[in-house]
Amino acid sequence: MQQTDQLTVKQSSSNYWVVRSGAVELSGGVTRQAAEAERELVRRLRRRTAKMRSAAPHRPRAIERPSR
Repeated sequence: MQQTDQLTVKQSSSNYWVVRSGAVELSGGVTRQAAEAERELVRRLRRRTAKMRSAAPHRPRAIERPSR
């Protein structure tokens, strides 16, 4: 699973700063600086999650899917 959406920081109509990925609001802050810190946190978490998933051994499913 690869995240290709850019994380953007924009000000909402209520003067709240939000971090968006496409059309989804992920996080935010009262100041632009706080929202940018949140954006960096999301970036780090995405990289860490991708790294952990690629390093994890493949585990079989606990429940088998029915054959078609």
